[in-house]
Amino acid sequence: MGGFFALLAALCFTLDSILIRIGLTEDNSGNVWEIRLVSMSMTLGMFVMAAAIAEVLGFNIIREFKALSLEILLILILSGIMGPLLGLLLLTTAVAQVGSSHASALWGGSNPLFATLFAYVVLSETPDLIGKLSVLMIIAGIVVVGYPRHAGTIMLMKKTKLAGGIIAILSGLCVAFSQIGRGMALDIGATPNTAFFVFQATALTVIAMVCFRKTVNFGMLKRISRKSIYFYLGAGICNFVGAYSLLMAFTLIPVWHAVAIRNIQPVFAVILSFILLKQIDIINIRLILGAFLVTAGVVVLNLY
Repeated sequence: MGGFFALLAALCFTLDSILIRIGLTEDNSGNVWEIRLVSMSMTLGMFVMAAAIAEVLGFNIIREFKALSLEILLILILSGIMGPLLGLLLLTTAVAQVGSSHASALWGGSNPLFATLFAYVVLSETPDLIGKLSVLMIIAGIVVVGYPRHAGTIMLMKKTKLAGGIIAILSGLCVAFSQIGRGMALDIGATPNTAFFVFQATALTVIAMVCFRKTVNFGMLKRISRKSIYFYLGAGICNFVGAYSLLMAFTLIPVWHAVAIRNIQPVFAVILSFILLKQIDIINIRLILGAFLVTAGVVVLNLY
């Protein structure tokens, strides 16, 4: 069941980046801060509505928040700064520069590497030989996608393309650190509900403060294309389902295992980009090969 939740997270996070990519094609699509303000407002709003319905149905979620210790709270706040804030801001920037499929492949290669290293150091989770080989297969995808002269990713003569590839990898680093932090918080008493709310609310608070300081009254949202707003709201819903599913996976299987499965995202990105972004993203043999390596690593991980 943990593997199912991790796969669901991969699909939803892929849809998140693709919807943002579509929204960016409109005129007056907004900047990275405005995009994440709209998207994360929807994400947190969905959680609050779901929590309210759960309370009415008799699930005492408020009691979970009362049981939070200061240590857990600080870990989740740090996770929120590293993941939903820095990680997703960087990923959105990478998607804008190199496309959702390429950004997902680079992100998907770097994230399991960093997550496995952090899990080993912080959580003492040690994958066996098959686990290590499968993670290496996933990482190999980043080498293929980031090969020099590869269109849309790392090109030494074009600084924006170089930045796009590096930004995607840095996003993988930040999100991996956040994932390990959330796994640690769950191990010492946090619940999926408290973990989701605290780390998402932390990121949204910082983003809202930055946007408010720039415009005082959030007037910049009126300038964003209405179509773009709809796509960003849809991305927020996908992010809500994906983030919560990943937390559920963390409670059922080891963090490094859940993260590795969740990083099947590149193959979803290639398929959905081909269907939805034919005129926007470039799909070629190197990208397909990189996505295949990621998928093969996930299959080996789950079979053994």
